[in-house]
Amino acid sequence: MNNEEFKSIYSKFYRPLYLYALSLTHHKEDAEDLVSETMVKAFLSYSGKGNIQAWMFKTLKNTFLNQIQKEKRVIHGEEELWTLLSGNQYHMNELLKQEEEQKQWLYRKIYQLPERERNVIILTVNSGLKDEEIAELLNLTVSNLRVIRHRAVNTLKKMSREDN
Repeated sequence: MNNEEFKSIYSKFYRPLYLYALSLTHHKEDAEDLVSETMVKAFLSYSGKGNIQAWMFKTLKNTFLNQIQKEKRVIHGEEELWTLLSGNQYHMNELLKQEEEQKQWLYRKIYQLPERERNVIILTVNSGLKDEEIAELLNLTVSNLRVIRHRAVNTLKKMSREDN
């Protein structure tokens, strides 16, 4: 790739790549670094075959995923770890709040099921027992237990669709 082609590609794809990188990283500086690295890879190794735009987006995503994998291997100091965690505290609190609301909704719906279905779902989710053990406990065959659980799950899905 010559300099003129690279300038053309850079001006055409920088903004879309930057917006995509920003959606992945959530940080301006990290997104800029990711796009820069993708541009360097394009300049050095794009073969000219295929759709360059698709290639660049795929390269950007793979570069991001590689960085995440490297970060997982890095052990942060305790102070840095607490800084990272506290920076994401609002987001984490929102996620936990949503999860709690979903759990409450699910438990309310489970208790609306007929007794047999309710018992099967509760034992399946909370007990850690195998199907054979649950079936024995409820005086059911294993296949009957699975049919009841399937029906209960379908009923819960239907309730979910009706609520949305």
